[in-house]
Amino acid sequence: MKQQILMMCAVAVWVCAATAQAVLRVGQPVVQAGPDALMIRLSASRHIRWRSFALSDPARVVVDLHGVVLDGGGAFWKENVGCLKDIRGFTHRDGMVRLVFDLCRAEPYQVNTLPGGLILSLAEHNDPLLKPRSAVAPKPAPLVPIKAPRAPPDIVIAIDPGHGGIDSGACGIDGICEKNVVLRIGKDLAARIDATPGFKAFMTRTGNYYVPLRERVALAAAHHAAAFISIHANALPEPEGLNVRGAEIFILSQHGVSREARWLARSENAADQTGDLHFGAGGGFLHNILLNMTQNGTRRASYNLAHDILRQLHKIGPVHIDHVEKANFLVLESATIPSVLIETAFISNPHEALRLNNPAYDEDIASAVWAGVMRDAPQLRARLGLAPGPQLYVVRAGETLSGIAARFHVSLAALRAANALHGVLQAGTSLRIPAGQS
Repeated sequence: MKQQILMMCAVAVWVCAATAQAVLRVGQPVVQAGPDALMIRLSASRHIRWRSFALSDPARVVVDLHGVVLDGGGAFWKENVGCLKDIRGFTHRDGMVRLVFDLCRAEPYQVNTLPGGLILSLAEHNDPLLKPRSAVAPKPAPLVPIKAPRAPPDIVIAIDPGHGGIDSGACGIDGICEKNVVLRIGKDLAARIDATPGFKAFMTRTGNYYVPLRERVALAAAHHAAAFISIHANALPEPEGLNVRGAEIFILSQHGVSREARWLARSENAADQTGDLHFGAGGGFLHNILLNMTQNGTRRASYNLAHDILRQLHKIGPVHIDHVEKANFLVLESATIPSVLIETAFISNPHEALRLNNPAYDEDIASAVWAGVMRDAPQLRARLGLAPGPQLYVVRAGETLSGIAARFHVSLAALRAANALHGVLQAGTSLRIPAGQS
């Protein structure tokens, strides 16, 4: 009997020990506000069996814990962090502990088992209330609109067909007059400019009407022209004018002017009876120094442009004077725009007058002039503060090598040589863009 009593006591002690080991005690939950969720951690020494569900009116999440006891049978933790208002715990009639998480609004939630207990996650929804009360919510960074890359502005070339309207200019055989010939050449040149990506033409006149000389300069400035090209046809009195031939090109100067250039300038300027040429007046000593510096830079740019055009005119026929000449033409008086005046041929020579009256020859002149401008394009771009263009270019579907060469103002041969191209151009190919040709 005594042995049985001892055995029963041993079993009772084991049962009590096992029961004590099975009971889990839950202390105060740990609440943490993260960047994406509010997390409530329930610590335990071993695995917890649980179930959960959500209720509304009012919004709350319920978690039932099995095999857990609460000291005193109940608990209340006021949290008031984010959407969590408080946590209530009590021993349910089914012998489990029920935790109720009272929320200020319904939120998606998830319960996960951890090695050290449970964690309840409540979605944040980017609500600033989900940050800890002690934390200062950072100011959102201002939204800066992202602009699409912009193409560089077009380089405007002003084309000035001389004379017009009541001013017919010089006339030659068969009533071939300067005003009509140069207008046709000017339109051909403008068409080539507009067909070249990155360039745009402006014509001081587009029909048979007269525009005062200084107004032509003002119009070019108003259109932000990077260069000014005035087109004329030369003439000399008989008998010299019947045999003289060839093109000439001029830039502005009042010094070092030949006798022939002075006579020609007086003839071209005669249509405007506005007095002598002026470079600007008043403004004081400093103004005059700055104006002189600007004019010196413009004259250098004008000379370079004229030199490049003259080299191209050489290729289509004889030139009368084999260097850039100087004269005080009114239309070249801009202090800021590189300006040249081209005498395309002598209309007083019957042979040259007939050539000038041929549209095909006029197109040749326009093509030569534009080729000269293109040779000077890198200097024009630099003067305007524009970048010379990207060093690498990725070919897009449908593009041609000649079109890319025109876009970046380089020759087709130079583009081929820089990339060792011999076959068909493929979309996606990276091309090296050589520097502008001189």
